[in-house]
Amino acid sequence: MSVAEKIKTRHGGLYATGMDDREMIDIGGGDSGDWDKDRRQISRTELIGIMRPRVEEILEEVRATLDAAGFDTLPSQQIVLTGGASQIPGLDGIATRVLGQRVRLGRPLRVQGLPQAATGAAFASAVGLCLFAAHPQDEWWDFEIPAERYPARSLRRAVKWFRDNW
Repeated sequence: MSVAEKIKTRHGGLYATGMDDREMIDIGGGDSGDWDKDRRQISRTELIGIMRPRVEEILEEVRATLDAAGFDTLPSQQIVLTGGASQIPGLDGIATRVLGQRVRLGRPLRVQGLPQAATGAAFASAVGLCLFAAHPQDEWWDFEIPAERYPARSLRRAVKWFRDNW
């Protein structure tokens, strides 16, 4: 799994170009320990041929879930992609086509004190959840949550831990 994640992160994409047939990716050896015998390679085009159908399947499931939940009738029809996989080149275009709505990449914005490593899309959901926990009555939310459900001391400690560790 770790090798697959590394290959996806370093070489993954969803649209192939003419050069991708020539770009060969080492996918590691087998279990025998003989590097020369077990070495395997695939082209980037083959990798894209594996990734794209899986991404389309996932997005079709997302669309079905959003439709079943009634989100297709909301006035704001923009979807925000977050998480590490949202950084796959070409995902926004395929997501727009499959989901039938505008799509943008989410990043933590206007959050002071975050280290550089935590300012990308991979941390957008975690940062957003921490902000919501710290300020549940923020103007971004159109529903009310009783303040007694969020003990202030616990929240302050969670936010402090997040700031200290990220």
